[in-house]
This record gives sequence, C-alpha cells and structure tokens, in this order.
Amino acid sequence: MHSGWNKLIKSNDSYRYEPRAKIEKQYCTARLSFTQMSFDHDEECLIVVDTKGHLHCVELSDEVPCCKVFGKIGHSTFLAFNPICKGEVLIGLNTGDIKIWKLHADVDEFCLLSGHRSASTHVSFYKNYCLTGSRNEVIIWDLQSYNRAHQLKVGVKNTVIKKAAFSNAGHIVVLYLNDTMQAWTFGQLHKDIKIDTSTFGVRYIKDFIFTKDARAMIMAGAGNISILNTYDWSLLKKLCLPKNFVEAKQLSVVTCPLDGGANKIVAFLSSKCTLQFCDINASSFLDTSISIDGIKRFAVSSAGRYIAYIDQDGCLNITYADKIISGKCHRPKKPSEPHRLQAHKISDHLECVKQSMKRELNVERLTSILKEFGEFPDKYRTLIWSAILKLPANKNAYIALASKVTRGKLTSNTLKDHPLADRSRASLLAMTMDCLLQWCPLLIQSPFLPNLVFPFLVVFQKDPLLAFELILSILLNYCQKWFEYHPLPPLNVLGIIENILLEADSALLNIFCEHGVTTSEYAWPLLQTAMSEVLSGDEWLILWDHLISFQKPSLLLMCVVAYNIYSRENIISLIKSRSGDIKAFYSTQSHIRAKDLLKIARRLDQETTERVHPNRYLRDKLLQLNHVGPYPSFIKTEYPKFLIENLSIADLRKFKTQEQYLQEYNRKIAELAEKKRLHAETKAFARQIHETRLNEVQKCFQEHISNLDWNFEKFLPNVGIAKSYCHLYKDIDNLHLERIQECNKCKIMKDRLSNFEDSKSKNYEKLQQDVTKLEYEVQSFLDSLRSRRSEVS
Repeated sequence: MHSGWNKLIKSNDSYRYEPRAKIEKQYCTARLSFTQMSFDHDEECLIVVDTKGHLHCVELSDEVPCCKVFGKIGHSTFLAFNPICKGEVLIGLNTGDIKIWKLHADVDEFCLLSGHRSASTHVSFYKNYCLTGSRNEVIIWDLQSYNRAHQLKVGVKNTVIKKAAFSNAGHIVVLYLNDTMQAWTFGQLHKDIKIDTSTFGVRYIKDFIFTKDARAMIMAGAGNISILNTYDWSLLKKLCLPKNFVEAKQLSVVTCPLDGGANKIVAFLSSKCTLQFCDINASSFLDTSISIDGIKRFAVSSAGRYIAYIDQDGCLNITYADKIISGKCHRPKKPSEPHRLQAHKISDHLECVKQSMKRELNVERLTSILKEFGEFPDKYRTLIWSAILKLPANKNAYIALASKVTRGKLTSNTLKDHPLADRSRASLLAMTMDCLLQWCPLLIQSPFLPNLVFPFLVVFQKDPLLAFELILSILLNYCQKWFEYHPLPPLNVLGIIENILLEADSALLNIFCEHGVTTSEYAWPLLQTAMSEVLSGDEWLILWDHLISFQKPSLLLMCVVAYNIYSRENIISLIKSRSGDIKAFYSTQSHIRAKDLLKIARRLDQETTERVHPNRYLRDKLLQLNHVGPYPSFIKTEYPKFLIENLSIADLRKFKTQEQYLQEYNRKIAELAEKKRLHAETKAFARQIHETRLNEVQKCFQEHISNLDWNFEKFLPNVGIAKSYCHLYKDIDNLHLERIQECNKCKIMKDRLSNFEDSKSKNYEKLQQDVTKLEYEVQSFLDSLRSRRSEVS
C-alpha cells in the first residue's frame, strides 16, 4: 500500500483518480473500479471504495486534492460519514452488517451493527439517529449507544423495498418496488401514511430525496420529476423531462448560498448516463458549461461546492459545482479570486463552543455556584459532573468493551437479584455490569457493585457512554484501597474510619465495641451503596454534587463517620433496647439532610489529626480517563497478591460457576427436606385421626354389648319367654361373634393402615372408605339391637 499522500491528476477543470491494481502487489485479472463514495459534512474529504474492498480517502482542503489508501474494509453497499462523530465512517457490508470505522485511527478500530438479514443499500441521518434500509427491512439505530432504536413495520409481503430515507425534520419515507410509498414521523412511529403515487401520474419511481429544509420531497420517475409537500403529501409541482431523457435514475440537491435550505437546483442522472441540472422553481433545465457523460454514480457535497462522479471506466472525478452551473446558480464571486471564499467550518464552530464551555464550566466557578445555591440544577447536572470529572466520551474505548460483551448468567443473575420495574434501566444496569467485567474481570467477585453503580446510572441514563465513564471515575478515585482484602470487606479503609470515629466520638465507638457492632455493620453498608440507601434521592444528589466538586475522595469517608455521629442518639437507643436490627438501620432511608451531613464532614476533615487522616493513605488527586486509546486498567496493586499471581480469570469464573451450582444445589436440598417434613406431618396427623375414630367405635360397641348382656340376665327367670326367645339369643350371640370378628377385621385394617401408610394416596382413601363403612354397619347393628330389645320388653 502507499505510505503517503499522492496528488490527484488534473484533467481539464476536474481532478481524476484511477484505482491501481498494484495495491495488493499481485496480478489482477479484472480492472479495478470504484463503486461507492461519500463526502464528509465539512467538505474536507471524500472517501471511496473499490471493487477489491479497499478504502481510499481524498483530502480536499489543500489546493490540489491528495489521495491515500487507508485499508481493506470489505465489499460495501454504501458509505457515509457519521454526522455526530467526525472521522467516523459507516460502511454497509454485503453480509448485512454495518461497520463503524475510525478513519484516522493508528490501528483498525471498528464495531459492527448487526440486525439486517440482507445487505442494506441506503443510509440517512436525523439528529443522533441513523436509518438503514435493505430489501425487506428498515432499521433505526441510535448512534450514541450503537443500539437498535426501532425497526419499522414495513409492508413487504408482496413486494420489496427500493429505498428508505430520513428527512432533516424527521420524516421517514419507504419506497416499494410497486411505486407505493409509506411515510412516518419519527415521534409517531405507531402511525403511518400510505402515499398512492399513481394519483400523481408518477410511474417507475427510481429515486427520491428531501430538500434541506425538509419541506418538500422530490421524486424521479419515468418522464418527469415530481415535488410533494411533506406537510400533507400533496403534489406541488411536476416537471416533465425532455424527450431525449427517458427517466431520471438518481437525484441530489445542490445547495446554493442564501437559498435557506429550499434547494431549487437539483442534479440528476439521466437515462443516457449524463449529469443534468434543473431549476425546480423556474421549471427549467440548465445548460452546463462542461458536458459530463458516461457516468455510473455521482455525489454532491453538503454545501454544494464539489461534485464527484464515477465514470464508466471506474475512475473517480472531482470538479467544482460552480464551474458547471456558475451562470445559473448566482454564486457571489469576486473576479480576482479563483475560488469562492470559505466560510467557517462546522468543526471550527464546535471547537469554539467547546472552548467556551470549558471557560464557563471551570471548577472554581462551579464551586462558587454550589456554595451559593447548595446544589446544581437537575437539568445541567450531567453536563456539570462530566465537566468536573473531565469525562472524555471516549467512544472507541467504550465500543471496544461493549463489542466483546456476551450476555450470560451474570446478566440474568444481576437482573434477578436487582429487579427493576423500568426495563430500560434494568437493561442499562446489565450492560454496564458486563462492560465493567470486560474492563476488569476480577470485579466478578464484587457482589456489591450493582448497588454502588445503579444510583449513578440513573443520573446519566440518557447517555450510556458517559454513564459508564462516570462509574470508572468513581471506582478509580472514590473507591481507593477497597480491594486489598478482596473479596472480603476493605478492612484497611474500615480501620481508617474507626480511627476517625475514635478521635471524633470515642463514647460512640465504645458502645459499638461493647455490643459487638463492627465497622462491617456501621460503615461498610454506607460505603458500598455510596450512601444512596440512607438518603433520599434529592439529598443523595446534593451530597455527590459536593463530593465531586470538592474533588476529595477522603471526604466520602468523613461523610460515613458524620452519618454515625449525627445519628448517634438513634443508634444508641436501638442498640440498648435491642428492639430492632442494627443492620436494617444502615439500609433504611433516614431524614438527614445532606447539608447537615456535609457540615460535620468538613469539620472532621479540618479537625482530624494528620496521623489518622485519610489523606495520609489515599491519593487526593483525581485520576482522569484517557481521551484516546483504551481506558486505564484497574489498579491491580490494590488486589490481594495471591489473587493476581496464583489465580487466573478462568479460575475465578470457574469458582463463580461452582458457587452458583452449589447455591442452586443447596436450595433444592432445602426444598426437598421441607417437602418431606410436610409429608411426614400430614401422615402423622391422618394416622392420629384414624386411631381416635377406631377407639371411639370399639368403645361404643363394647358399651352396647354390655347393656345387651344385662338385659338378657334380667329376663332369665321367665323360662318360657327365655325359651321362646332362645333362638333370638342365639342369633344375638352369633351376631356378637360376628361383630367381634368385625372388630378383629377392623384391627387388621388398622394394622394394614400402619403398614401401608407410605403407599400411594389412593390406598389411603380406600382404607378410609372401609372404616366409614364399618362405622355405618356397627351403627346399624346397634340400632337393630335397640329395636329388638324394645320388642322383648
């Protein structure tokens, strides 16, 4: 590849660039040609890609354009510069993926947006969003988080998509192969409008574009160019093509000075492969000073200064638009100047705004505002915190971590252990945790991280990149020395807090010691949640407004001590009464104001002796994140030496997996034991009930038999009667014997019940039915005895 920049060859009034087959230093059987191209938004460079997939960049800012080959990106279906990130290129691949490429990076830095099942052929932009369309899909991407924002419900059942595009006002229009159109407004994607182009007499639509002000849409069809009003999609004007032009195959607006975005000049590629221009206001076609024919594709720069086209030979040609249509475009131009005057570039304006923001948002001025008003306004808190901590918005470093994320058990466990009603916040928490583990895998052993991270994510939830960088800054600066005893609590930091409390309130510390309350109970819960659980949402934000503005990590430890001092009466009462759980006190929201807490913390910061002051052990200067390159690695010197040297990351993940399996196994064992206990109690209760019922039946039966014997002895003197009823006595005797046998049978049934009580439930129900039947028979026998005795008497 070429190591430097090469000047383009000037041919007539344009510059020509021919792709060379020597790029790969091997013989080429087919001629190389350019296929796609795109201008950047500042008109400073042009990128093109050839049939071998090599990306070429043409620098336009010099007097003579220069070119350079940047690398191989693959066979592309479209090229476009990212409007919100200078130097970043979106490349549509024939695989369906969209590659985001950093143009001027030292190494090949890119990430992929996956979602299309077929190659996307069109791309357009609106604010921070990007729309890409393939044959049967239209997807809207968020260019800040690099996530899919929405997928349109397009009607591709009987046809395919020819083109889909955004306007600068948020209109979305999809053109189908059968010339029908479907339109949405970005804020109302649940509503769509069908545009029947046949009512306008437009057929075989090849292309459509929007004007810069998005008030009109221009369509190119067979024999005409039509302009629609985007307010109600009505026809504004129809311009018939000359007879020698069958159709317009490609459209592009040519921006002119002072046109206010109305774009009256339109460039189009005719059916004869010639580049033509028309004035849609005057409904006339323009005569060009240079005849441009035999072209495949063309592009016009955003400000209308350059026109680039690929000719039939596959070569790139660049010319000035005012060289071609200078007589009709009425461009202000002085005769003595070969080129028109250049206005300030967009990048210059952005840089000016950034420098102005730095001057306005300096720490000294923000601190004075904080002292006066006590807090930062909610609307600008994200901007102010980012300015104080100097968060770089290092998109490349963030993408490098996010692209490696694979959602696994950790993500599901995070969402399970920390359920959130807001799905977007839950997703942001899971994604941030995954990126943190990619940044430092050793953090997998830190179960407190979600509770520490989540409150900060809520503040920055609209910007995932800055939210992640805020978490990194908090971990690097305000969590110093937390991991020296990992995965145990930071005993060294807790020891510092205990020494401060000893100096500030020794009586309270003595009470803690007498009742066995350690720093792991009265300090560590406050640290690992950044005090978010004990303060209300507004007070927590005020607290961190001051902690971030003062840029003193040691002040967080002072706030932990201050919380205990401020709440000493409640703590002492709770400990001595033993009526409550001291652990719950440090995880329950109180009514303490951040202002009162900070007042005590500042006093402690000033009065604590140097011997026990945290500044002696902690770094007081904040570390800043890199603006370029990867994020700084986590301070591994803070981790236990054995954890760094003897254990690999794979070992940690293996142990974590084993721990999860063990927890799951213990849970199942506990459930099984509980089921067995309940089953045993149920059987014992049923056995007790049946034994009671059997005893009652036997007792009742014995009582009636005894009464029957007494009655017969009473009537023995009456021999005649006795003889006449002798057979009755024998019957009764036989019945008595039968009932005894029934009792024995009942006893046998009882034994069977005890022997088979562990059998299936249907056997148990059968035994219960037999006992009920026996009770019924005994009761019937007793009733018969009573009736016969009444007859005898």
